[in-house]
Amino acid sequence: MLIEALLKSKAVPGVITITGDTPVADAVTEMNKHHIGAVLVVNQEKQLLGILSERDILHHFTECSRGLSVKDIMTPRSRLIIGHTDDTIEYAMKVFTNNKVRHLPVLDGDCIIGIISIGDVLKAHLKSLEHDNKMLEDYVTGASFVID
Repeated sequence: MLIEALLKSKAVPGVITITGDTPVADAVTEMNKHHIGAVLVVNQEKQLLGILSERDILHHFTECSRGLSVKDIMTPRSRLIIGHTDDTIEYAMKVFTNNKVRHLPVLDGDCIIGIISIGDVLKAHLKSLEHDNKMLEDYVTGASFVID
């Protein structure tokens, strides 16, 4: 499965973005409102500047009470690992595991397409395994089946 198909199957399409000047408290409110663990940080032209994750907030928790902005604690674009729509979910799994990250921004050139999480990838992988298992069961038992 490609990341493009995974993005299309997500329950909540699109991506939540904030600017670097957003106060951290407001970013946390936005993340809680949408039940998400990370937001992409963009400039006025909607170009990706970085990502703010729960981990970033926790690492700077004591400093956040001093009124920091998102740009002060986000992971900058220069350190981001970017996914593309034609990458596979297997690639994404390796990125998550090898880099100990849980969110992967997806770009097409400089255009933000979406963001996937390790949970999105796991859900898609389990669905694929369930389908494969059903197909094998049908084959072994001689049941007729239709290939998607």
